[in-house]
Amino acid sequence: MKRVVILNPRSRNGLAAKAFERLRGGLEQEIGAFDLLLTEGPGDCTKKVRGILKAQSADQILIAGGDGSVNEAVNGYFEDGTPLSARIPLGVINLGSGGDFYRTLLKRNPQYTQALQANRYRLIDCGLTALGNGKDPRYFINITSIGLGGNVNRQMKRSAFQQGKAAYFWHSLTSLFRYSPPRCRFRIKNGSGSWEELEVGLVNFFVCNAEYSGGGMHWAPRSDAADGLLDLVLVSDVSKWRLVMESSRVYSGEIAKMTGVREFRATEIEAYPASPVSHEIDGEIREVGESLLQEFHFRVVPRSIPVIF
Repeated sequence: MKRVVILNPRSRNGLAAKAFERLRGGLEQEIGAFDLLLTEGPGDCTKKVRGILKAQSADQILIAGGDGSVNEAVNGYFEDGTPLSARIPLGVINLGSGGDFYRTLLKRNPQYTQALQANRYRLIDCGLTALGNGKDPRYFINITSIGLGGNVNRQMKRSAFQQGKAAYFWHSLTSLFRYSPPRCRFRIKNGSGSWEELEVGLVNFFVCNAEYSGGGMHWAPRSDAADGLLDLVLVSDVSKWRLVMESSRVYSGEIAKMTGVREFRATEIEAYPASPVSHEIDGEIREVGESLLQEFHFRVVPRSIPVIF
């Protein structure tokens, strides 16, 4: 068994490298020896993963970092739209400030370290999102959103207050009261192949492959990452004070009971906002230009990523 750990030393505002050194000895005892690679900048994790998969030079790839590092690794599993491997799985050593995809993994398997040791994995879905006319395609494995969520992430990354649920909640609250919901038209293709159209005042629109984002906000409690469908949560046409009053439901898994929320399951989605909105992918901001009007496309890529489960 050859394991490679890819570490983003800049995760957690630069604290990840020290955190990894503290747990390294115990990790080696639990799962065995591994090679350690350090990323050198944005996009480097994608390149490293892609190189390992093409050379078939490891039996397991472990990402030591946060959701952004996991997202970079997922994009390394594809080249020109084609999956590179179904037999070299991806695992997570959580060092991030949110660790939301790891929450889903741990919920599905509380003995996750044992799964890493045994290299036990399954093929799961991921999502693909692109701008209009297929521009800038990017894969995601957790949750992507348009609307308020991107504003929250941008504000948080500019702040020194970034750790845990309290930070996400604070930045969500303060961003909400500065946000003006635009009209947005959606086209949603369900699992039977039928399209539905609707137009709403967009607060936020979540496209979910897994369950959590925002440091534990539980957007898709019934999500199944291997069912060939994306779980959609649309928050629209609701007062800001009502959202604040019912905000506890975001964490309790009762999102379906929240005022202004509609849920769908789909294989493909198109979104046409009437004015520019922010877009985040697995917790990272997609820089599309804050003043540029874009359309957004999403679709599921079924059973395309081998993940330690």
